[in-house]
Amino acid sequence: MMEKVLVTGSTGNIGYYVVEQLAKRGEQVKAGVFTVEKAKDIFSEPEVEIVPFDFQNPETFEHALQGVDRVFLVRPPQLANPKEDMKPFLEKVKEKGIKQVVFVSLMGVEKNPVVPHRKIEDMIKELQIPYTFLRPSFFMQNLNTTHKEDIKLRNELFMPVGKAKTSFIDTRDIAEVAAVCLSEEGHIGKAYTLTGNEALDYYEIETILSEILGRKIEYKNPGVFEFRRTIIQRGIRKDFANVMTMLYLVTKMKTAEKVTEDTEYLLKRKPISFKQYALDHKEHWI
Repeated sequence: MMEKVLVTGSTGNIGYYVVEQLAKRGEQVKAGVFTVEKAKDIFSEPEVEIVPFDFQNPETFEHALQGVDRVFLVRPPQLANPKEDMKPFLEKVKEKGIKQVVFVSLMGVEKNPVVPHRKIEDMIKELQIPYTFLRPSFFMQNLNTTHKEDIKLRNELFMPVGKAKTSFIDTRDIAEVAAVCLSEEGHIGKAYTLTGNEALDYYEIETILSEILGRKIEYKNPGVFEFRRTIIQRGIRKDFANVMTMLYLVTKMKTAEKVTEDTEYLLKRKPISFKQYALDHKEHWI
């Protein structure tokens, strides 16, 4: 019987495409979801089995991992304490003898011991679980999720990054890389830094979005404290606001400018451009 892949975060902006890509490759997939009923409208592929899964509920682990030999792992952004929130699941993965975990980490994590992603990478290594680490740059899709209302309602890009550039990547490309690593040999023990094929500053993003949306989108470039205060006022939870502020602060120090060839090497094509992403997601901001 064919072993399955468990996809965590399978309704999220990477996991959804991972499920799609794996099904397209003929893999049997278990889509781990918080609410099974809601997910039934999302996945209709016969290769996809929807299972209840929650990192904070160990009772969901056994059934989710049954018949599974590979796991796609993504950290839900609201889980800020990996030791408490993620370790019990990773221990179960180890106990089950899973033969590969593909984990979506973070670009530059090898030099940044404080972010949760680094702690999860270290845990996976300590538990000696066979791994592939994907270390992407900032997601293009942050602009149609986290920053959607800023653009849609306020016509602004509100992030404290100065003139620093970011080598944005489309989450569809991350997902396709994950599917390649989960369904082809030769990726165990590897860490790939995934970027788009150009680094853009937010003034360039402003120009592209203004052109595509036919209205002026303005990059506000607030100070770091103003940014944190404002996003909390706008409804972002304090712990998540702290993580966002830290990531943007690090970006301001020009740590997200690096462009690598890993994405192109793994996909055997050029990564999706920012302009293409904006065209494909235009309706989110209208």
